[in-house]
Amino acid sequence: MVVEQTGGSAARRAYHHGDLRNALTEAAVELARTGGPQAIVLREAARAVGVSSTAAYRHFANREDLVRAVQDHGFVMLAAAMHAELAAAPAREDRSEEAIRRLRAAGAGYVRFALAEPGLFRTIFHSGPAGVPMAGTKPPEGADARADGLPEFPDESYTLMSDALDELVVTGRLPAERRPYSDIVMWSAVHGLSVLLLDTELADVPPQTKAAIVRRGIDVAMNGL
Repeated sequence: MVVEQTGGSAARRAYHHGDLRNALTEAAVELARTGGPQAIVLREAARAVGVSSTAAYRHFANREDLVRAVQDHGFVMLAAAMHAELAAAPAREDRSEEAIRRLRAAGAGYVRFALAEPGLFRTIFHSGPAGVPMAGTKPPEGADARADGLPEFPDESYTLMSDALDELVVTGRLPAERRPYSDIVMWSAVHGLSVLLLDTELADVPPQTKAAIVRRGIDVAMNGL
């Protein structure tokens, strides 16, 4: 067990080997939740857990490394919110109706997370310095492009909607020739709704109006499929 501290009045914090990286990530997640990506500062995360900046740099090479860790954590939280929306209603016996329910619920959960966690949502899709890809857009090293020419998006928030679309094709509800790029369309629909409801005058409309906008937006996207 190693004890590291910042000195002064900072409380001593004891960490088992490997725990400090997780503690710094969790502290940075809280910074993002309250202030967005600009609030993530390695020094502030170190102060929050009671360690020196030097200790923090043993686990993160720079600020962008820490931002990436927060983004990864945020994607997990986003997927959890979508799963929660899926679990809120019973499954349908008909496979195609169940796939439609899953697609709608995943989309609604996506927007719900954005509105509940605006700082973290903005951080997830923060592009960082020029030339650094936005989280979720860079396929794993060595991964092949899909048959439709798109990269494989590894985060579960994307695959939840993509898998539901695949199921609609299997059940015959969605013609196979309409499947290419439909996942991008659904993603853009719910992401666009999220951004508009967060970062425009629509942010000030009553919650019930926002909910109606989300329902209508998902309806239009689904009907377009």
